[in-house]
Amino acid sequence: MDEREFARQVGHADVLLSQNRFKQAEEILKKLLATGYEQSYLMKMMAVAKLGLGERDAAEELIKIVMSQQPDDPFLFYLLSTISAAKREFDQAKKHIAEAINLEPANSDFFAYKAHLLLQTKEYNDALHHANLALELSAENIDALNTRASALVALGRKNEAYETINKSLSTDPNNADTHANMGWGKLHHGEVSDALTHFKEALKNDPTSEYAKSGMLEAMKAKFPVYRYFLMLFLWLGKLKGNNQWAFIFGGYVAYRIMIKVAQNNPSLQPLLYPIIIFIFLLFISSWIFSPLMNLYLLTNDYGRMTLSGDQKQSAKAVGLSLSICLLCIIIYFVGIRNEGLLSTALLSFAMMIPFGSMNNPVLESNKTKLKYFAILIAIFVTIDSILSLYRQSFTSGLFFLPFVSLIAYQFYANYLIIRE
Repeated sequence: MDEREFARQVGHADVLLSQNRFKQAEEILKKLLATGYEQSYLMKMMAVAKLGLGERDAAEELIKIVMSQQPDDPFLFYLLSTISAAKREFDQAKKHIAEAINLEPANSDFFAYKAHLLLQTKEYNDALHHANLALELSAENIDALNTRASALVALGRKNEAYETINKSLSTDPNNADTHANMGWGKLHHGEVSDALTHFKEALKNDPTSEYAKSGMLEAMKAKFPVYRYFLMLFLWLGKLKGNNQWAFIFGGYVAYRIMIKVAQNNPSLQPLLYPIIIFIFLLFISSWIFSPLMNLYLLTNDYGRMTLSGDQKQSAKAVGLSLSICLLCIIIYFVGIRNEGLLSTALLSFAMMIPFGSMNNPVLESNKTKLKYFAILIAIFVTIDSILSLYRQSFTSGLFFLPFVSLIAYQFYANYLIIRE
């Protein structure tokens, strides 16, 4: 391969990477690496391709090889930061991007990425600050504009956020992330129709955008008024840091228990307290099963089926199965087969919607796997208890505590994994 052809293929691989066509780029880069020319530069490109393909360990290995030869290359620290972020190791990711900025303080992309990391860890004021630093270096940096807008939305500065997004759209009117950003901003304020418009535009420009897909799904579900208010509550909750989320969860549970106790001891207060108690109970239950139930509904919609991920479809179908078993047992019981084991099975089947509906909520695959195994274990306990209850024709069996305790433990463990991410 002569020098001209080599340069042409390097340029082609670079274009493929910019278009997120990582597999094609990888194939070209393999051939180029075999020539022995420009090894360090090609390995950096290959690391980007591997990252795009989700092969983080392979990418990290390539980066470390190049880093042994070029220890002061800021782009390598940037790549390491993206790998750490993908692993949800945000402290390490911030250290790597800080080193990249230290080596190349005039690079607006590095400041924009640090702003993005700070947004991920819900440090909204710091995210806004670093986005502004990036924009001082490059006023039209799309990533910085989008991150600035997201930080402003999280801080409740709606008008400034929309001004920033409009500036981003005027700079690049076909940018999928910008339209998705606008969509999420509209969702935060309950403007569902406008949100749908922007998510559709985002997916038209980038059909693979997970950010836009997730927004589109939430907007489609938010067309139902009850879900709309549910979504706004959990978007607000999602802005809180981990400790504050735990405070909300434990505070709600403590308030729930106190009100039950007060209601039991004060019959005159029951008409006032019971509606609140029921609301809190339904709120906690809905936080686990409302979204997968809506996903189950979207499985009946062609566009919904196209937009739902494989994990979302799996959870929706499992929730649908649990709900079907619950309803079937209730129907059989009231039709005439007065086996109290049917009521026990119905209750536990309904409760199984909690683990089935949330087992795919984590971002990390390792955490999804942990919750799936936990859900399977609970399902085994539920099956054993149901068989014994049906056989004895009683509501409880000697093993009822197993599914009951494991369901409670699951909720705390799932919250721990999700909040820690």
